[in-house]
Amino acid sequence: MTTATQSIREIVSSQPTAAAVLQRFDIDVCAQANESLNEACAHLQLSIEQVMEKLEDGAGMQDGARRANPSEFTPSRLIQHIVRVHHKNVRQELPQLVEMAHAIADKHSERAPELRKVELLVAELHAEMCEHLRKEEHVLFPYIAQVDEAPLLAFRPPQQCFSQVGQPVFVMVQEHERALLMLTELRQLTNDFKPPVWACAGFAALYEGMRGFATNLEEHIRLENDVLFPQAIAMEAELMQPGLVQAGAQ
Repeated sequence: MTTATQSIREIVSSQPTAAAVLQRFDIDVCAQANESLNEACAHLQLSIEQVMEKLEDGAGMQDGARRANPSEFTPSRLIQHIVRVHHKNVRQELPQLVEMAHAIADKHSERAPELRKVELLVAELHAEMCEHLRKEEHVLFPYIAQVDEAPLLAFRPPQQCFSQVGQPVFVMVQEHERALLMLTELRQLTNDFKPPVWACAGFAALYEGMRGFATNLEEHIRLENDVLFPQAIAMEAELMQPGLVQAGAQ
């Protein structure tokens, strides 16, 4: 549990989501690394209670996701879990990682030239994932949820850009593979997200943030590829059996 007397360095090193939370309050995890949370908040005239609440929310979300077993959820509940936990993580963490990667590359790229490539890859991953989430949330997920909750209505797909769910699923899986390739390249560039011994607190926070993000994204992709998408294909195949098609047409 985070305490107000811990240093920024200690908080960031013990909680993967902390760096992004602190940066949203304009706390510089590098320049203020040796300050206590109390001191950092006092310098910026921040409410220590509000900052600690957000830090605890980030840690609690991680703990809750670990305790649940989403593989056992119904398709509709699994979609809710993916959007509320994993899509939210992408939207919150990736923009922060983009900013951190740019700042650390500007500061340390002469000594660690790979940081410029890291900066570009994180920005590219952010752009691609934003479009990917949009397609899932506005096209694919609503159809899967309707097949799950109101199958006879879902016989007529609400989206006219596909005739069978396997078509958008194939596109999403391809995009997942692209994202995983970028994560692999990031791991190679960063020595599996291990900062050099001379790294400052901000440098270390960037790598720890990328490690946590990669773990979350890999679980996100596993739940979709291995659980949700096969469920959707199986449900639609059952729905399209002759008896159900005739019942839906009546």
